[in-house]
Amino acid sequence: MLEKQELPHVGQPATCNRRAALRLLLLGLPLSAGCFSPWFAHKEPVSDSQLQRDRIKESLTNATRPHLVREIGFERDLTGAPLQNVGLVTSLLGTGGKVKASAPREKMLDFMRRNDTENPNTLLDDPNTAMVVASVVAPPAARKGEVLDVIVQSSTHAEASSLERGWLLDTPLLEMKRLGGQVRESFKHASASGQIITVAEITGSTEPADQTRGTIIGGARMLKGRELGIGIEPEFADAITMAAILPAIQTRFTIFNGRKQTGIATPTEDSHISLELPKRYELDAYHFINVVLSVGFNESPEERAARIQTLRRQMIEPTTVRQAAWQLEAIGEEAKEILAETVAHPNPEIRFYSAHALAYLDDRRAIAPLSQLCLEQPAFRAMSLTGLTVIDHFDAEEALRQLLHVADAETRYGAVRALRYRDARDPQVTAQAIEQTGQILDIPSEGPPLVAVSLSRVPEIAFFGAPPQLTLPEFEYVNPRMMIRREPTGGFSVNHFEPGKADRSTKVSADLRSLLIGIAEVGGTYGDWVSIIRKCRDSGYMAEPVAMNPIADAGRSYNRVTSATLEPGEKLYDDTFIYTPPSTEEDRQSSKDKTWYNPFSW
Repeated sequence: MLEKQELPHVGQPATCNRRAALRLLLLGLPLSAGCFSPWFAHKEPVSDSQLQRDRIKESLTNATRPHLVREIGFERDLTGAPLQNVGLVTSLLGTGGKVKASAPREKMLDFMRRNDTENPNTLLDDPNTAMVVASVVAPPAARKGEVLDVIVQSSTHAEASSLERGWLLDTPLLEMKRLGGQVRESFKHASASGQIITVAEITGSTEPADQTRGTIIGGARMLKGRELGIGIEPEFADAITMAAILPAIQTRFTIFNGRKQTGIATPTEDSHISLELPKRYELDAYHFINVVLSVGFNESPEERAARIQTLRRQMIEPTTVRQAAWQLEAIGEEAKEILAETVAHPNPEIRFYSAHALAYLDDRRAIAPLSQLCLEQPAFRAMSLTGLTVIDHFDAEEALRQLLHVADAETRYGAVRALRYRDARDPQVTAQAIEQTGQILDIPSEGPPLVAVSLSRVPEIAFFGAPPQLTLPEFEYVNPRMMIRREPTGGFSVNHFEPGKADRSTKVSADLRSLLIGIAEVGGTYGDWVSIIRKCRDSGYMAEPVAMNPIADAGRSYNRVTSATLEPGEKLYDDTFIYTPPSTEEDRQSSKDKTWYNPFSW
């Protein structure tokens, strides 16, 4: 039959040609099925990505499937980001000097030229200026506009002998990384400037190195925020995994974007989820990430109920209470009653984790135990203060006000900062700005008197109770150019002599508050304030105690027989401590090698 089939002539329409060809193909199929069947039966090889996806599907549905985000995810962007740059310090009194020929010098000169600085070489080598390295450590999830303290160190290429009274000109701070043997710079992340207070002024040290390093309190401002997120383990990195865990995270955590409540999680790739930090967690990104990693997913109602009962048992065991509390906090409202069962537990660790989780669930039952823990357990003090800060209830505010009158310095000044965070206009913790030097806060207190000296975030002296009365000798020097003289009338005169400027003098009452105001009026710096307070304390010119930077540290360890393992973020705090200037020469020698400044304070 095939040979008799008539084919269309060349001149016939194309439609006829196609139809004839189709008939020919259909007629020929039965005869040639054996030849064509292998071609039709052929299958493309399964790709590696499809095999991976099939494995993920099986892993997410079998009996041993993961039920917590932590089992397939991990923290991302949860480390401090070092930002630094060379900068120029001015207003020195002949303690600056020349800068050696070097790459940092050329970088500084290039920056000065781009800012239209006149005679940059002459200015850089002026004895009243110094080239320094300014740096900050931007915390995880740092927000745009957030204020940070700046660490300033004289450049190794500069001949400066002291940075006392120095002022850092506006300096862009960059992230720098070494790639391929070369240092690469990022875009500007922060900007730093302000008055330097040296380590020597803080501690009274006579070491040359302490004259050329210091801090600018609250001297940096973030120009862009830092991202926060979680990563997905490579064996689970796929859109299927995202579809499994995102609904659970979005249901538990939401933020208001200006129009409506929306979820906090945005997948940026198969292995990374970007997170928005809810306002309630702004003070502790580490805790937030641990709670997100403890979110449950992919479980039936029966499995969820069984897990909750297991967590109830784990809440009464010190070695398991922390992660159990995170999981219960991640569950949310349903878990409040279980957490409330252990807020009065005799074990401080169990009591803390129960109350801390309840605080983030905005439950007022956390207030009393957290207040007590502030006083009794230094290891939990910083996070207890944070817990009291985030509870949106009048009783939490009242508890913080009561802490203003306790004996512990860290708790008292921590309560000041907590109240400010709750309401920046709270009149009880609103300080008075004194010239351009710093600010003074007066807290009428029923507790013991205290002078608190801030060395982080804000240059501030806080008086709890009446300002101390001073008993000074006939003459006392604040610095080589500023002298205090005792007046026959009982007060003091403060005199400032500076080359090339008119002498400045003022008379004040014989109390510390008045003396600080007088020092500011004649041109003194915050470093002068800190220096004279330290001298008054060490020399016995005042009876009241002085607390230098009494800031609760969130990285302290709680001592028990079995120490808990480090969780995300905790490794940042291993080598930090709260510095209190030593009161004797022996103490000073034993502590001179310790870290003098803690950038991770509450």
